[in-house]
Amino acid sequence: MTAPPERRAAAAGVSPDAPIARRADPDRFLCALFLPAAAREAAFTLLAFNHETVRALGGMQSRAVAGSMAGLIRLQWWREIIEGAPHPHEIADPIRALIAQGRVKPETLLGILDAREAELDGLADWPAWRTAMRGGAGGIQVAIAQAAGVTDPDLLKAVESHGAAYGAGGLVRHLELVLASGRCPVPDSALAESGLSGDTIRDGAPLPPDIARALRADLRREGQAFLAEAGRRRLPRQARAAALPGVLARRDFARGADPAPRGLGDRLAVMAAMAFG
Repeated sequence: MTAPPERRAAAAGVSPDAPIARRADPDRFLCALFLPAAAREAAFTLLAFNHETVRALGGMQSRAVAGSMAGLIRLQWWREIIEGAPHPHEIADPIRALIAQGRVKPETLLGILDAREAELDGLADWPAWRTAMRGGAGGIQVAIAQAAGVTDPDLLKAVESHGAAYGAGGLVRHLELVLASGRCPVPDSALAESGLSGDTIRDGAPLPPDIARALRADLRREGQAFLAEAGRRRLPRQARAAALPGVLARRDFARGADPAPRGLGDRLAVMAAMAFG
């Protein structure tokens, strides 16, 4: 029997960033395995970077002491790395190398940080949420596509939409878990009618079941709109590999709340999409 992609990658001896990406972001790690080898290594670095930016958003204990400032300081530290500061970190040098080689545009990585900062500041409404989702979940897929050599603006826009859809799908699957971590990547306007706010959620207020159901319905609608914007055309191979998280998004919208690990059906769907577009 053929070994799964993850096992083949482990046996091949991948970069030091690969274990971080695999542990922290198994969905995108799986999708990255379908990239060409050189782009695959870059993708692992970018996924590790993305993980660090997400880590800056959670943690109710640090928020209780410093509010959003602790997260903003961490994000500013990464912003300085992208702008060339020699701050030490195991993925800082690989990130700086990708930028110096022209393989990833610094504006794309800064856009990811902008999205994270917007979440910390609070997403006022659905337009603000869409912008943050495009820059964050969409931006990491655009960076991966750039590392794979994709330069066409229309292709990058399609990849961004697939990535944004995946971000919405992740919230549909894991909404309560994400909110319990101290994050609030949903619009304040969607919480206000129930007397909640982003701050109360970040401070640990539970989400009423009826509000959770309504939010999931809104997130599914918004995510499906991202997929519709991406279109159904067959993408070139490098762009297709970068857009694969959109396949998982489509399945998440059909499945709804489901914190269980990915199954064989998800893996086969990704493989089929890569093979047949």
